[in-house]
Amino acid sequence: MTRKIVFIMAVILVCGFSAYGADYKIGYLDLQRLIAESDAGKTAHEQYMARTKKYQDEINVRSDKLKALKEAIEDSAKKLKKGEKVPQSLMDKDRDYAAQARELQRLLGSYQEELKVYDGELSRKVLDEFSPILNDYAKKNGYDYIFGRLDVLAFAAEKHDLTNILIKEFNNRWNK
Repeated sequence: MTRKIVFIMAVILVCGFSAYGADYKIGYLDLQRLIAESDAGKTAHEQYMARTKKYQDEINVRSDKLKALKEAIEDSAKKLKKGEKVPQSLMDKDRDYAAQARELQRLLGSYQEELKVYDGELSRKVLDEFSPILNDYAKKNGYDYIFGRLDVLAFAAEKHDLTNILIKEFNNRWNK
């Protein structure tokens, strides 16, 4: 909601100044595309995927152990005769299984939350590296405003889209 208000205020401000005869050079940039398509963004994505794979591998190993424990419990339970008392060792295995299942769920949630934060950190890092390039480009080319494309942007003419140009500029400087 705050982003919408800020955007609307910026549009009103720009339109208000235009009413006084001032000409402004305005462009916009799709930040999601910048992060997805720039070399820095692709590197960040690779780092994110490497961490995701590491966590997924650990989850898979724990899931396999849990599955094996469950099968062992079920096999032992099948061998019990009707009316036979459940051995303490089987009850201990069942308790261990329940504890490991809870731990796996906790770990999964923890990893998901950590990955969400990590993704945000990587995106911020890319944008921080991009910021001086955007400032230089805007100054060099005489832009008064360059907006980050928001979902609330109802229409923006394609001719004002600077995304491709800025991705190329970012890649050129980032790879040096």
